[in-house]
Amino acid sequence: MAATAQTLLENQPDIFWGSYHDDPNYHFGISLDYRDDMLILLAIYVMSDCDENEAMLVTPDVLAECYTIEDLEKNDIVLSDLMGEDDEDAIGWYCAELSVFKRSEIDAIRTSSERLDGYLDAVIAILEIDPDEADEYGEVFDDISFFEMQHELEAIPMNIDEGKLAKPLPFEFRLVGDALLGWQFADESDYR
Repeated sequence: MAATAQTLLENQPDIFWGSYHDDPNYHFGISLDYRDDMLILLAIYVMSDCDENEAMLVTPDVLAECYTIEDLEKNDIVLSDLMGEDDEDAIGWYCAELSVFKRSEIDAIRTSSERLDGYLDAVIAILEIDPDEADEYGEVFDDISFFEMQHELEAIPMNIDEGKLAKPLPFEFRLVGDALLGWQFADESDYR
């Protein structure tokens, strides 16, 4: 059974891992931290290097031991800015997208989401519940799957890149590392 928003809440801020569109070269992780009327979501993309037999070096077993960005680096998964550098020990590369949603901005977030077919519905559902009362609303969070969270987090940079979202955003968004999947239209350096 896949992780849910409740799993992420219960284990915050640990990273949970899944595949990126079933591509064995890429892995996708989510870290959730909900406190002080703020929802902090970190989406992590990891690309694996291959050995001489074309076998992926970053495996689910490696990622199972990675609960933080620091754990990635301890396992020789390095910031994607370093791709192409002479680092013979690197088995893969990561970049991350940090989004910070404030309850005080929920109306602006809701308006943005409604304008773009509900791309932040799960985020809004979490923000609508006071973090101090989150334990009482476990069923709500169990209805939000890891894959729904993944879809929403992927929609943010996609909507920015396609010009559907522009600054000022109704939430904070930052890139950590060079975006592995590339931005075709927007200048990703504007979001660092």
